[in-house]
Amino acid sequence: MSMKRRLVGLAGAFVWAACAGAPWAMAQSAQPAILEYPQTSLKGFVSAEIPKSQADCHRICEERTGCAGFDYSSARNMCRLYAAVQGAQPDPSFFAGSRNRIPNYGDPANLAPPPELEQWHYARYSNVDLFGGDIVAKGIEMFDAGQCESRCEQDRSCRAFTFNREQNRCFLKSGYQFVQSASGVESGLYFRAKPSEARMDLNAEWELFLKSDLPGNDLGESGARTYPQCMQSCEVNGSCSGFTWVYFTRQDHCYLKMGQGLYPQRNDKGVVSARKTTLSITPDFIRPVVNRD
Repeated sequence: MSMKRRLVGLAGAFVWAACAGAPWAMAQSAQPAILEYPQTSLKGFVSAEIPKSQADCHRICEERTGCAGFDYSSARNMCRLYAAVQGAQPDPSFFAGSRNRIPNYGDPANLAPPPELEQWHYARYSNVDLFGGDIVAKGIEMFDAGQCESRCEQDRSCRAFTFNREQNRCFLKSGYQFVQSASGVESGLYFRAKPSEARMDLNAEWELFLKSDLPGNDLGESGARTYPQCMQSCEVNGSCSGFTWVYFTRQDHCYLKMGQGLYPQRNDKGVVSARKTTLSITPDFIRPVVNRD
């Protein structure tokens, strides 16, 4: 190889290395030379103690390459320069600065916190039915909401569940279509959010009554053949305030109801009812969970 070609190659390699290192250099320069810690005094090796203002103390430390940090006492108007910073402690009469983050201490005041990333959370609800999205159409027989919750937690494809205590059924869900308030029913769901934005209030537009009829106030029978169809026929009817779905007969029936005086009456024959409502539901609790992707 000729000397000229070798020099060209070395020059190219140098340019590539300089460009490759540019993002790292930019990232480094984005951090302030001195990280500031208000109301803090330092622990470490003091190399100098001089009567200077806070601004002068900051400037002197920044200009001296051997200065690892400083703290300034407003009570004594005294600046201490440190050759090594080992820690820090809260002190309202001090202001401190350090070239590096202080281990096991709070974040610097002049350094933006890292961006929040979304993570998985779990929300639990009492008296809530999440309708639709069932992984097993007829549910799984269980006798405790905690068992249902654990079963969903162990199944990564499960994004929500509803436990029906009246029927002792656990419905694992890949999602849900709408929310119903329902006494004695417990539900939970998983969702992704930034920690500071981890809220999951639900809006229920129906109040569900298991094993209950809504006697009287008949608007007429709908031709609906499924519970969702029955609900939809009431939803689109401006005069309909609720409905009763009868499924114990050979052919299921949907009875639409009108008026405001719709009060449930217990019926164990295979009847379920619902009435329109507007209800905002807050979870019992929300907690972060491990990745479910």
